[in-house]
Amino acid sequence: MLRTLWMKSNLVRVEVIVFAAVVICMPVKLAAAQKTTVHVQVNDNKTGEPIFQAHLTLRYRVPGAFMRRTKIVSYTAKTDKNGKTQFPVVPMGTITLMVTAPDHKTFGKEFEITKDNQLIEVKLQKPHEVL
Repeated sequence: MLRTLWMKSNLVRVEVIVFAAVVICMPVKLAAAQKTTVHVQVNDNKTGEPIFQAHLTLRYRVPGAFMRRTKIVSYTAKTDKNGKTQFPVVPMGTITLMVTAPDHKTFGKEFEITKDNQLIEVKLQKPHEVL
């Protein structure tokens, strides 16, 4: 009888440990499930004209689960003739966006993605003239 009680108490301990591990890892999985589309509009700062074929790089961090490292995910895209592009599978949270285009300064900034189909407007500046 004592042996049976001892075995049951060990089984309960294992169940508690497994349950705790699932609860600890659950927030990471729930956060990863909240994804959205990020729309980007790129225009010239002075003229307001859309910039065709601007090159965009969007990066974000994916937190590591139990015993795993954080990894950086990166997507690239180019703007269409209207200066628009989109990134369809982006998690809510902090992202970094880099934009380059010929005859314009490079743009880079962190953004907080907080809503579905969020729009980011980027205004690229021309470089200063060299005398």
